Amino acid sequence: MEERLPQNIYRIGQPGHQKKIFIEEYVISYLQETVKKIKEPQIIVFFGDGYKSDGIKYYFLKGAAGHRASDRLLKKTDAFYFQKIGKRYFPALKGIGWYYIDSKNKEILDILREMQEQNFHDINGYYLFFERNEGMEEYLFHYQQKRRYHAPVLGERKVGKRQLRKRDVWKKLSPVLAVQVLNMISLCILIICCIIAVTTLNQYDKMKQLEETVSYLEMSIEEQKNLPEE
Repeated sequence: MEERLPQNIYRIGQPGHQKKIFIEEYVISYLQETVKKIKEPQIIVFFGDGYKSDGIKYYFLKGAAGHRASDRLLKKTDAFYFQKIGKRYFPALKGIGWYYIDSKNKEILDILREMQEQNFHDINGYYLFFERNEGMEEYLFHYQQKRRYHAPVLGERKVGKRQLRKRDVWKKLSPVLAVQVLNMISLCILIICCIIAVTTLNQYDKMKQLEETVSYLEMSIEEQKNLPEE
């Protein structure tokens, strides 16, 4: 790689003189997000490059990716997964170390000190740098989409614990509500039938009265016909 240092650098702690570790800002953001919200053990692999000049080793961490850990060791299946991630998002970089994480609130410096395949256990600081990092941008987008897909959502918003409790209660009450709705529908149908029956009976009584009236009129007309002429 070209031997040059990033232009925008911010020192964290007290970096050593023999080993200088530079971490891109997107990588820091990803690590902070992971240690803040981790729910199950993960293996994180770091991608980067470096060089040696005047007895000083320079390490540049420009990518990081995580995967659910089945063990504290990096297995062949894990290595195969990270190889695919590296080819897709960090083709110009190589894996330079990995870290097993199983708890929250880990400091970045502690992660670097405990990184496997690198001897960083004696460092007391590092450098944060800023530059265009398209590979990490794309991976972070994939990572966030994956989290959003697996997270419970209501519309376009994430559901909080209180909303989840309400939804669980609704699920438990749904069968009871269904029975109540069916009972209400049955009652409405019964009321409608009663109304129809009453209406029909009322109509029948009216028709009966009309028939009696007509019969009375017919009898009156006949009686008038039979009256003697004056």
